[in-house]
Amino acid sequence: MTDMRSAGRGVDEIDVLLLDGLHANPRISFEKLGPVLGISAATASRRWQRLSESGRAWVSSVPGPHLDLVGAIYEVRAVPGQIPEVAHRLARIPQVISVYYTDGGFDLQTILLARDMPTLGRLLSEHLPSVPGIARAQAHVGIEWYSGVHWHLGAIDALQKQSVEDRAHSNDRTVRNRTFEPADEALFLALQHDGRARYRDLARELGTSEHLVRRQLDSLIRRGMIGFRTDFARRQGGWSAQYVLWLSVPHNRVTQVGLEIAGWPETRICMSTVGVANMMVMSQVHTIPDLYDVLERVRRTQSDVVVVDQRLVLQAVKSWGRLLDSDGHAIDVVPVNPWGLLDEHE
Repeated sequence: MTDMRSAGRGVDEIDVLLLDGLHANPRISFEKLGPVLGISAATASRRWQRLSESGRAWVSSVPGPHLDLVGAIYEVRAVPGQIPEVAHRLARIPQVISVYYTDGGFDLQTILLARDMPTLGRLLSEHLPSVPGIARAQAHVGIEWYSGVHWHLGAIDALQKQSVEDRAHSNDRTVRNRTFEPADEALFLALQHDGRARYRDLARELGTSEHLVRRQLDSLIRRGMIGFRTDFARRQGGWSAQYVLWLSVPHNRVTQVGLEIAGWPETRICMSTVGVANMMVMSQVHTIPDLYDVLERVRRTQSDVVVVDQRLVLQAVKSWGRLLDSDGHAIDVVPVNPWGLLDEHE
């Protein structure tokens, strides 16, 4: 069972059990999930409603493994005294998917996603540098994203996980060579607000039929173009510390190391990038000293990998489109939109 240091603060063991099941399959019906967890469908539904309405948990659409997009890490040093303002300005840009306060040489670390390299180039060279309050910035263009979106909290066992996993989506690692049609973009953006939205509600919002929405979404999932992630106020789930590691990995081992580290239970993001420090890892742990365990694992299992930098995440301002308060609760949504026009947003 996962560490329940937060019990009594609004999230209990049954909630974490429910969240772990929804990590394995974010759109599973409660009629199927409840019995696997040993609770009724009504209890599962009621608990999820409480968690989602309070901003403690949410489900969002994410790009599938075959969707053709490009990304980057953008680190920012703000003008003294303007860190919060810069963070919130960046968080309002739909191509800026996440924003974090960090210690170390930069005040902010952000993650970007764009439809193609020309758009990413404009974002990095024109749009972001014009944000008021940025004193200095550094970009690392992403090469490959190794981590997935289905993390494990350790609350459900292997048999339960196997019982609820969605096997319809494509898992094989091939080139990202598929693109959305405008109708697919619209569906993706609708699911940003509520990844568990019912087909009839999606049909009403998109002005189409429930049957067509169901067929469209099933096709996108099957072709590896769309997926879903469950997230939660991590501090209340017992995961109170997050950090960033920058690694230097021999070029002939980047894929192997990326896949291995992506499989570690603490890993949230693992991305290879251009540069001497060519791999960025973001991990979530229970306490700050737990970082040493991960560093020791890097040393023990990846002897030719050098840790170039390590930073503590002081606060997440935005996480995959969700604006968060200081406790990590979702308070608003800026839908992740890699296809949006840059000049629409200031």
